[in-house]
Amino acid sequence: MLVRDTLPQGDNWSNNACLGYAILGAKLLGYSEEQTKELVRAIYSEFDWKTVEEARTEYEKSPY
Repeated sequence: MLVRDTLPQGDNWSNNACLGYAILGAKLLGYSEEQTKELVRAIYSEFDWKTVEEARTEYEKSPY
């Protein structure tokens, strides 16, 4: 099941939500503040270069 399929009607996906998930994951993994900043910056940069569909495809073809 996809995260977007579990959202109540009217909730929208956003770049900020994506970054929030990344921050939460980084905290669970014990990333330092600097490591988390680097991760967020790297993801944020990709928003300018990849579409949502390209990002979805990248995830779906990954081993994760």
